[in-house]
Amino acid sequence: MDTDIQQLIDATTIIKVCDNRNDSVIFGDLYAVSRFSKDQGNQIDLSLLENHWNNKWSSFDSYTEERQNYRLLYDSFKFFYFSFEQLRFNKISGIQIIDNTISQQHFNDLTGVNLFSVYFNGKKCIDLLGKLKLLDKNSQDWDFCKRFKETRNKLIEHNHNPLGLDIQIEPFIWSLSSTDSFMEIFINRNLQERIFDVYIDYYEDYYKLERIISNVIQSF
Repeated sequence: MDTDIQQLIDATTIIKVCDNRNDSVIFGDLYAVSRFSKDQGNQIDLSLLENHWNNKWSSFDSYTEERQNYRLLYDSFKFFYFSFEQLRFNKISGIQIIDNTISQQHFNDLTGVNLFSVYFNGKKCIDLLGKLKLLDKNSQDWDFCKRFKETRNKLIEHNHNPLGLDIQIEPFIWSLSSTDSFMEIFINRNLQERIFDVYIDYYEDYYKLERIISNVIQSF
């Protein structure tokens, strides 16, 4: 296994890797089925969480730094939630368009903006969960949170210069215009384009993190 690719697999939520030099799948299931294809799912009803948030606010007698961090978590979770809601709307709108490439591209680009926002705001939620000590850092949930953060860090935010890796990473935004929830990501190195293609399931990533955060909120 290529060292850089192994590090990406270990650190992120990548589910499949294809080696384009010999047209082989070197990690994951060749016939993987996406969350979009098998179970699009419903987002949690935010109104069900409001009483739990109210419990948290009432536990503070005055303004504190801790209370402010809970407020930041409250806002960041909503941004995470609504970014995905818009992603679903724009993705499905793009799929439904027939014979209008310009409009399809428009909705696909909007989907890409929403997807990046899901990972940016999700990562901020995770940072705040850690700062507020709301998750056991030896748990499987925390392990997933670390992988989600590195997906944002390596594959989206710092893909032009990923720390510790001698590669460039190119998310292929057009791959979002599909009837699955895999984002295809090209791995380039030493002036060679697309040595590897790697894939994440952004629906699965969203729903896993939504469950983790909403479970924390429901414990308030």
